[in-house]
Amino acid sequence: MNLLSKLRIQLGADCLTKRIPRLGQVTEAVAVQMGHAKTLLPLLTLLGFFKDELPLNASNYALQQDRAFRGSRFMPYAANLLFVLYDCPEGLRLQAQLNEKPLYFPNIQHRAPLYHTVKQAYQQLLLGCSFKQECELPSHI
Repeated sequence: MNLLSKLRIQLGADCLTKRIPRLGQVTEAVAVQMGHAKTLLPLLTLLGFFKDELPLNASNYALQQDRAFRGSRFMPYAANLLFVLYDCPEGLRLQAQLNEKPLYFPNIQHRAPLYHTVKQAYQQLLLGCSFKQECELPSHI
């Protein structure tokens, strides 16, 4: 896996874990991270949004006119991705929104699933990678 892919994994893990309050202690009303469409598109892909069952290639192009992954439709110039955390009686719930429209997490049938459910679904991603290990210069330099 190349370095850029590993850093995307770290960004995905950060988005789903870093801002979640510990033991119900909310310390921030909102946490904002800024990026660009070139950051959001790989993150959405990493999280499995807009994934088509059949990969697009030259031999099936005509069949793919209604494919889910059409970046020009879901990733305009001023795109935004929100993760909204709700404190509900049954536990914390997480809702993803793209351009102020709710998204369903892949393979989860609730618009705002329990955070625990989302965390389980992305368990491999949440292991992340070590930014320090990947990006730190060797000590002998």
